[in-house]
Parts: sequence; C-alpha cells; structure tokens
Amino acid sequence: MPYNRREFHMMKTTEKKINFKAAFSLVEMMIVVVILGLLFSLVVPAFKNNVDKTKYETSIMNLKSVAKALEQYYLQQGKYPVFKNWSEVCSEKSPLLKYISKVPQTDGWGRPYRIKSSEEQYELSGQASPNPKHKVEFPAYKITTDLHFSKEG
Repeated sequence: MPYNRREFHMMKTTEKKINFKAAFSLVEMMIVVVILGLLFSLVVPAFKNNVDKTKYETSIMNLKSVAKALEQYYLQQGKYPVFKNWSEVCSEKSPLLKYISKVPQTDGWGRPYRIKSSEEQYELSGQASPNPKHKVEFPAYKITTDLHFSKEG
C-alpha cells in the first residue's frame, strides 16, 4: 500500500530525529572518552609516584632492620661482623640471621644494597629512585654505625 504525502513526510521527520539522536549519542560518547582520558592522565602519574614512594620507604625500612641486627650483634659480640659485599650479608651463613629472620637481598627496584664494614663500624647504603623525575624526592641514603640515618643531596 503506497504512502500518502503526509505519512511519507512523517516517516522522514522521524528518521531525521532518530539520526540526530544517534549522532548526539556519539558526541556524548566522545566527550566521555575525552574526560576519561584527562582523568587518566592525572591519576596515572600520581599512582606511579605513590608506587615509587612505597618502594623507597620499604627499602629504607629493610635497611634499618639490617642495621638493628648489626647493633644487636655488636651488643653480644663486642664487635661488628665483617662483610665484603651484600651477598655475604644475605647468605645462609650470615651471623645476622640470629637477629633478623630474613635479610633482604635487594631494594624495592631489585637492586642490591651496599655495605662497608669492619669490626668497629659499618655503612649500609641504598640507591636513589631509578626514575629521573624522583631522584630529588627519593635520593640515595645510608645508615652508619649506631643507626645514624642520612639522605644524600
């Protein structure tokens, strides 16, 4: 059955409304995507900064626990244990295992700590954040005899 002019005009008008509505939805979706992109660009750097901060603080806490074990060893033995490198500190034969359940092998970024020790003194050190943007905020650090903590820079 053929359409009369009025019905045909109404159908065209309805189609235009539908097309306009569909186009409007696409614009809305594009706006939402842009807003999400902007939010994401703000959140990701803050999240990465928090991850670096957590790794840095955990690394310092781990090194402080080793320093406390060194001090406990000194109180019982009257001298500090001598280590040539960090792998000796972490070994199964380490005299520190009597004072600490586990010696951390690496910092939060997977890098070994450093140690200089003699029977009279020690120096434990950790590296700065590997992220160039955070080297100032999370600098290299060290703990020396009698638990003296300092940051470089």
